[in-house]
Amino acid sequence: MFRKFFFLFSPLLIAATPLFGQDDFIYENQVWIGYITNSRISNRVSIWNDVHYVPQSFLILRTGGTYSLKFSEKIKGNTTVGVAKLWLYSREDLTPTRNEFRPWGQTTASLNIKKFNISTRFRYDARFKQDIENNTLKNSYTFNWRFRYFLMLKYVLRQHTEKQWQWYVYSFNEILYDAGKNVKNGFVLNQNRFTIGLGYKYQNLAVQVGYLNMIKNLPAQNTKVLANTAMLMIFHSFDFRKNSKR
Repeated sequence: MFRKFFFLFSPLLIAATPLFGQDDFIYENQVWIGYITNSRISNRVSIWNDVHYVPQSFLILRTGGTYSLKFSEKIKGNTTVGVAKLWLYSREDLTPTRNEFRPWGQTTASLNIKKFNISTRFRYDARFKQDIENNTLKNSYTFNWRFRYFLMLKYVLRQHTEKQWQWYVYSFNEILYDAGKNVKNGFVLNQNRFTIGLGYKYQNLAVQVGYLNMIKNLPAQNTKVLANTAMLMIFHSFDFRKNSKR
């Protein structure tokens, strides 16, 4: 079992190795809390809502509509489009909180192989970030794109099919690229996020606790942030199909 686990998780460990070269790092410790819901209103359509909060960093509220596909018992996929609102905090008292509006879309796919689940996601963010001049918010916004690729592996430790509970370990890596005319060189690696953790699922509710290692590019040349992050994620699914006319 350990060999299978290591073999499947090793690509994530490789992807999490330094992608930023030999740079100066600023080290931070933080907490990330997220609540993600999926409300099914028909066999194919559901509503996505989530909120994420990182103190002294950001708060994001995201919503969207999802169309699901089932290719087989083992392979599933979906596409989601929506909008998000962010509040970008600053660690400096003089710098105000910036607003960001973010239309977004993503396509995901997942594959079940015995006790393993492999899921992948490509997400596009259109970012409208509020401008700041002399520590004063302006009414103008700067626009750029963000492309994100996510790969997660999950392994079931124990489960009870009849009682609908499950313990599992998981790991994922996400790479984020910024693009656009306002981005240096038009396309640049912005972040790498590597996570490993433990999850528990009971019926339509899942709770995950984990460690996130995030490396982020700063505007200053050859300066990066390495954030050691404790994560708490709650996933909640609802089914309203019996009340739907579709």
